[in-house]
Amino acid sequence: MGPLNSKSMGTLRVAAPMTTTLVCLSRTILKFLAQFPDIKLDLDLNDRRVDIVRDGFDLAIRGSDALEDSSLTARKLMTLPHVLCASPQYLEAAGTPTRPEDLRGHNCIRFSLSGHADVWEFHKGDERVSVPINGRYSVTTSLAVRDALLEGFGLSLIPLRYVDAHLAPGNLVSLFPEWAKVELSVYAIYRSRHQLSPKLRVFIEFVVAEMKQSLSTPLEPT
Repeated sequence: MGPLNSKSMGTLRVAAPMTTTLVCLSRTILKFLAQFPDIKLDLDLNDRRVDIVRDGFDLAIRGSDALEDSSLTARKLMTLPHVLCASPQYLEAAGTPTRPEDLRGHNCIRFSLSGHADVWEFHKGDERVSVPINGRYSVTTSLAVRDALLEGFGLSLIPLRYVDAHLAPGNLVSLFPEWAKVELSVYAIYRSRHQLSPKLRVFIEFVVAEMKQSLSTPLEPT
């Protein structure tokens, strides 16, 4: 990317989900700011959905490709496959489920902002199972879900990248590895590409390139 001219300087207002940013994007954002010192970034970390037009954001990062209106564009950044997991302590106390239907008897930790908060879906070959889940704890950030998992409070569906460091040493145990689970696609949402400012364009291209390099999932525009 070449140097930016004076019209490219200024502040970018970006809204992004807290957990995804802290786990996947924080270092990329700092690298961007180091490479483009004339750009300031006002980053609003909030797991709740914002209206970028009404709230005055240049761009929103979110786990959905649903657009509020036809003037918005989505650019795919990454895909986050999920894993169903629990701690060994929880499984020792509550028993280890062997099929999705067994989850009905377990304390399921809900990420309440998810589109699959109330029903978890699994499929294996031609077999598909939807399980209404129950639990004592619902929370609006996946970091709190991860903490509850590590404390042995219950089991949950959570993006693999949020817990992969805890699976290898056995702090958490993956359940039903033979069953496919939900995947979350993360997008940059912004106004029509015909209205892109230079500073927003370089931010989007920089993040896409960094995610393509750091993640194994191929990235491409929607």
